[in-house]
Amino acid sequence: MTKRDIVQQALFVQALLCILSASALEAQNSSSQTDFSGVVFSTISGPVRNALVYAPNPVVRSAALQPHLSARGVYKIDLDNGIPYDVRIVRSTGYKILDDAAVETLRTWRFRPHRLVWAEVPIEFRATKEAAAPKK
Repeated sequence: MTKRDIVQQALFVQALLCILSASALEAQNSSSQTDFSGVVFSTISGPVRNALVYAPNPVVRSAALQPHLSARGVYKIDLDNGIPYDVRIVRSTGYKILDDAAVETLRTWRFRPHRLVWAEVPIEFRATKEAAAPKK
């Protein structure tokens, strides 16, 4: 596999994750709270991408966050037979609520058994304030 193929696959995975994130946003019930679940996984490629089986996006819902928040964090997952047993913050987003959401979600991720013993995952949070649906 050439470097170009790897880059193309990584971009495809990014686009797919963005679409899935947008679908998850639409599926959530509308409330008067600000919804901060616009999440982009910035660079999941190589062995980590090939070993992933289940990887939901972190969801953060809080009216206390800034409307156009953008933050990036890096997290390390230690795996036992494809199941995370420890998730640590390598580089914080600077927001406890975002780091907590990422750690909680990464604990639910699943990988193919015996492929990796650990993985480092960068996550970029991009919040957009969505208006609640008008009531009739």
